[in-house]
Amino acid sequence: MEEIDLIRKIHSTKIEFKMCPDLWGLEGIDFSQTTFKETKFLNDLGTAMHENMNNLPSTSGGIYFFYIRPGILPNTDYLVYIGRAKYTDSQNLKKRCRSYFQKYPNERPKINTMIREWGPYLHLRYMELTDNHLISSFEEKLINSFIPPFNDEIPNKTIKRAVSAF
Repeated sequence: MEEIDLIRKIHSTKIEFKMCPDLWGLEGIDFSQTTFKETKFLNDLGTAMHENMNNLPSTSGGIYFFYIRPGILPNTDYLVYIGRAKYTDSQNLKKRCRSYFQKYPNERPKINTMIREWGPYLHLRYMELTDNHLISSFEEKLINSFIPPFNDEIPNKTIKRAVSAF
């Protein structure tokens, strides 16, 4: 890759993370005993879903996290998106997570960028839940705590105003 192309690529893949410890309190929620499962999102070429995506549960909803894993150092992941899948007759964790590859190229530019630029390095971590109230509550609290760069909606209005000021 030529130097000028590398500079352009570095600029186009810049991500801004907001790391505010004052927001990290989850009001008594303790995930230390929670079972999180994970899988690679796309194949190594980033052209199709990883075969393990077929193993996601279709009998529950839950909270899921997209993160980028460069694979250079162990335990070095970058959380870039938090989402939820409510459990209904027409929605579940498997269906919702798979929809990101199939549905959003034009509707959600940040999601499109996430998949286009980091697809082969994208991993999905999730926890299964069936209580839709808990699913919504956990998603809101986690987004407010981490403010992931590819989440457009920040539920806490105070945080939203602060984020838009920068």
